[in-house]
Amino acid sequence: MRERAVLAITKLAAAMCRLLGSGGQSLPGTIADRLDPQLLGRLSAKLPNGIILVTGTNGKTSTTKLIAAALRSNGEQVLTNSTGANLRSGVTSALIGAADLDGRIGATIGLFEVDEACLRLVAPEVRPRQIVVLNLFRDQLDRYGEVDTTAALLVEGIAATDARVCLNADDALVASLADSAADPGMATYFGIERLPSRPETAPKAVTDSDRCPKCGTRLRFSRTFYSHLGHYACPRGDFSRPTPGVAVTSVEHTDPEGTDFTVTADGVPVKMRSGLSGTYNLYNAVAAVSVTTGLGLDPVVTGRALETTEAAFGRVEKVDVQGRTLWLLLIKNPTGFTQVLDTFLIGRRRPRVMMAVNDLAADGRDVSWLWDVPLEALASTRPEVVTAGSRAQDMALRMHYAGTEVSVAASFDDGIASLLTGLPPGGDAYILPTYTAMLQIRKVLGRLAPLQDAHA
Repeated sequence: MRERAVLAITKLAAAMCRLLGSGGQSLPGTIADRLDPQLLGRLSAKLPNGIILVTGTNGKTSTTKLIAAALRSNGEQVLTNSTGANLRSGVTSALIGAADLDGRIGATIGLFEVDEACLRLVAPEVRPRQIVVLNLFRDQLDRYGEVDTTAALLVEGIAATDARVCLNADDALVASLADSAADPGMATYFGIERLPSRPETAPKAVTDSDRCPKCGTRLRFSRTFYSHLGHYACPRGDFSRPTPGVAVTSVEHTDPEGTDFTVTADGVPVKMRSGLSGTYNLYNAVAAVSVTTGLGLDPVVTGRALETTEAAFGRVEKVDVQGRTLWLLLIKNPTGFTQVLDTFLIGRRRPRVMMAVNDLAADGRDVSWLWDVPLEALASTRPEVVTAGSRAQDMALRMHYAGTEVSVAASFDDGIASLLTGLPPGGDAYILPTYTAMLQIRKVLGRLAPLQDAHA
């Protein structure tokens, strides 16, 4: 009776949030945790094929969407937190939304992205069958601290379960998390074997973690793909890159519309195409292949799902406005920002760009990370830049020192109007927002063009 009452109260709260237009992704879970802290564990136990958790600094939402598409194509009824609400309250809310008043859930498997700092609060309750860790970069220093601190939080979450771990072999700190698993020998790894050579004009990202996770000695890299992701070994022999069972072995073609590549899974090469471009999205794709292959899915089935899956909202999202294409490209930390520059802007002539930086809680109050982004590489393209958001002036100052003068918009509406002014039909412009700015900009764009539901 208590569970039924809690479900009724939280579902009513969700309905009220929908009427008011905000808060529905997390509030039911927050209420449930106050009224019945064990509800998360009880509801998650009702999924017959268990739960998979996806965590890491960059790519959680996109990778979760790719895995979900592959699972659905294999007949699974997937429950996921597609809105990106990835704290404990968001996961609980997703389960509440899928349950009836008797606590029955129609889904067969749960797939949830989880904030790195919250894995330890979610994993012991939901008892996942698999935990996927994508990468570790500096992100929201005022909340997470350095990557070693974040890794320690992940260790706590992994060690509290008997889950099998699926890890990025090209990130030394992530690969070392296998030691925290209940059975380190059952860890699986994904990675990239080779990529086309990068032009000299490509921006050089700051390296966030280049020390051996065992002894602290600086690692030696034979290949780097971006930031600290690559092929490495400790010169003292204490740790080296594990051989990935699933890896990108060649890239045949890449452009802003997607990437053609070959994945070798357990020795068998399979040609694939992802509609998402950039090396960072290539890692998301190979992570999805690794997870689904480990679950027994044919990589060819996963490949078809990758090709037809569109970007998660705000991540390489294209919006047609008045016959012009606006690209919405989420930025949240130095590494992600650098990858967006490298993939979409470097090499273009006079690109039109709006950089929208907020400093709300979900973005991180500390915006000093903007100075770690190699924006100097953008100056050679002679971009036309407008800044917007609560830290528009900070972004403008950073661009000034990077060699590019910008205009500052008073609002997101004004910034978008500036992008569109003088942009010819068929032309492209680029919006680079932080998380809360992205949500606000999607509302503005929703008034100008059809969009998926804005997840506010």
